Amino acid sequence: MSAIRGISGVLVALLLATGCSDKSVNLFDGKTLEGWNCDPVESALHWSVVQGELVGENEDLEPSILWTTASYRDFELDLDYIALTKDFDSGVFIRGESHQVQIGISRSLQKDMTGCIYAPVDELGSYPGQTDKVEAFHHTGEWNHLKVVVSGRQIRTLLNGEPFVDYQAVHIPDEGALGLQLHGGVHMGIKFRNIRLKPVTAE
Repeated sequence: MSAIRGISGVLVALLLATGCSDKSVNLFDGKTLEGWNCDPVESALHWSVVQGELVGENEDLEPSILWTTASYRDFELDLDYIALTKDFDSGVFIRGESHQVQIGISRSLQKDMTGCIYAPVDELGSYPGQTDKVEAFHHTGEWNHLKVVVSGRQIRTLLNGEPFVDYQAVHIPDEGALGLQLHGGVHMGIKFRNIRLKPVTAE
């Protein structure tokens, strides 16, 4: 009996240790937009919560960005998204507006650049971090899983488990908010869920 109790104690300790080691946090509670602010504020109606999912839609074709109220340095970001419209130009801004991970059709290139890095501030072209895997791994009209890993100036992206871009930024802030974008000039709809962030220590 004591041996069984001992084994049970070890299992419980391992489970607790595993739970404590996972420092990821939900950035979206599935109920409200607490922890987020829209810029510009007059476009706040672009963003809503519907059946536990974060929905962005701009019928007025105006742009908006939904920003976290908190700032982050190095992190692993995971989220799921699905486009509600055929044409969509969205993305995830990291540490402010200087660098963005594209989701959907680039307005300038008129092609799907999902998972690529938009960073004209680095003066290496508008999309200095690109991949040729988009067509094979981006499932339009379905839920997709995007992972973004930021460590120092390094930005890595994975789409549906496939490594996409490994990019070394030139001019990027050390810290900043995260943003979800609706690009102006096109009516688009997109949904997000399971938005989780895990702070990491830069190597």
